[in-house]
Amino acid sequence: MGFSVRSGTDRHLVLVFAIRTGNPETGNEEPQMVYPPGQGKSGQHLMKLWRDYLEGYADKDGDVEGQTIVAAYQTVEALTAFSRTLDRDMRYRALIDERVSYFREGSRRAGNFVDCLITATFSIYNCLNTLSHQFTEGNAQASALIGKVDEQVHLSVEAGGEVERPAAAMRSCFPLLGLLTITLDQDQVMTPSIRQVEQRFAVGARQASSDWEHLLNALYRVVEMMQIMALLTDRELKDQINQIASRFKEEAQAKGLRLKMRNGFCRLFELGHLLATQVDALV
Repeated sequence: MGFSVRSGTDRHLVLVFAIRTGNPETGNEEPQMVYPPGQGKSGQHLMKLWRDYLEGYADKDGDVEGQTIVAAYQTVEALTAFSRTLDRDMRYRALIDERVSYFREGSRRAGNFVDCLITATFSIYNCLNTLSHQFTEGNAQASALIGKVDEQVHLSVEAGGEVERPAAAMRSCFPLLGLLTITLDQDQVMTPSIRQVEQRFAVGARQASSDWEHLLNALYRVVEMMQIMALLTDRELKDQINQIASRFKEEAQAKGLRLKMRNGFCRLFELGHLLATQVDALV
């Protein structure tokens, strides 16, 4: 049986993603958060992830690329925590540990921004691949889709250039996250919203004229799809999700691809952390 989280629960974790100062176009704003400790067994670890994110972001003040990598790496950590929380019977422990070791080694070896981006995007892909297996265990059709996506992403590694590789990794994240979201949407209440994001992904892919633009399109659509997934996980998260979504919409007006990319990874981390924290409190 695949794991699923039902909406409508009466459990609610108060989590305020709040207040930023400064202009999102300058790279100088600092994310802040007011919070109680997490309520689940991994609560302290999840709060440490948030503090690490805040401190890492502040340490890279004025360095947009550096802040991008902080957010992207912390997204890996949050999604890994999410996966571990779901793995109550330890069936996926070896796979999760193996992929964490790949991430740690890649992070250690990365020598420049693109190297770091390759490590981050493929590690995010690996996290979503693991989660897809966890959520759809026993579903042959889902397993076939996961396998097809995995085959495509490995081919891109062999043939792709430097920027093409992280772009391919982010593009491969999208169908996996779509699968997770559809799996959670058992009553199909969010089907129209899911289809709209899928359409935007396809339009953006057709319009993209560079690997950087492909990466940004995939990243933005992944953020949008994760908003839907978070809402399906627990509808009481609506206010927090709306805060993140409003910030994301505002930041989409920023000029410059690097700024947009940083902002996208920041919102992706916040959503991944929100999901991990809420599920940790529920299971």
